[in-house]
Amino acid sequence: MSSARAQVERAGRKVAPGLEVLARFGYASKGVVYGTVGFLALSLALGAGGTTTDTKGALLRLQDLPAGSVLLWVLVVGLVGYALWQLLRAVLDPEHQGTEAKGLVKRLGYAVSGVAYLVLAVFSARVAAQGSAPRNQNSESQTASDVLQLPGGQVLLGLAGVALLAVAANQLYSAYGARFMKRMAFTDVGARYRDTLKRVGQIGIAARGVLLTIVGIFLLVAAWRDKASVVIGTSEALAWLRDQPAGQFLLAAVALGTLCYGVWCVTQALYRRINVLD
Repeated sequence: MSSARAQVERAGRKVAPGLEVLARFGYASKGVVYGTVGFLALSLALGAGGTTTDTKGALLRLQDLPAGSVLLWVLVVGLVGYALWQLLRAVLDPEHQGTEAKGLVKRLGYAVSGVAYLVLAVFSARVAAQGSAPRNQNSESQTASDVLQLPGGQVLLGLAGVALLAVAANQLYSAYGARFMKRMAFTDVGARYRDTLKRVGQIGIAARGVLLTIVGIFLLVAAWRDKASVVIGTSEALAWLRDQPAGQFLLAAVALGTLCYGVWCVTQALYRRINVLD
């Protein structure tokens, strides 16, 4: 067993440079997608066109740009790279989350994220190849409906809501204390530039936490009411903000934060510590 593990570790180290490049490209691609979501929502809030959308909607908008298909193929590679990095984090545990309950929960989250970004990469490939792709505008509600049909479906949906709120709380806590900085390598960056990037990260991650909080609350409400149609995604969460008192301001603030989140993803592509295996 130890010999087999040693072989795996040697193989991991051998391909680690290529995997690192792919992971960094993945962070940059993720940044482009979330930056587009934030930019479109901010444009709507400022009355300059735009719309509220999610990651798939952002890809469809990017397809409309000059050379949009080429850009989407580039993003396919990046999104696959990010998905592989997340799956590696889940399976190989290069960041030493461990096998205690907290670590296993985090690693499970990485795995779910990896699968989600593989799905997004496939969607991007279909749009690039065909100019469009089937997209269920109410996919979250449909998924919730399927869950509610299962035995104990309301409990399962409620647990999903609690889990999402826990992730959101962790994001907000991380943003407040800038805990994400421990994984960054700003050794050759000036203090002022580093502080600016830290603020961008705090704003971006906080905005992400706010959106996840909204989606999580709606999940809990859907579970309580046994009504799948209540469930919303990122696009609907942004639209919900716009419908509140001072909605334009709220939408602008969260949209700007989402744009910052995209910038922070690109920052991670440049400066994040990425070790496939120690």
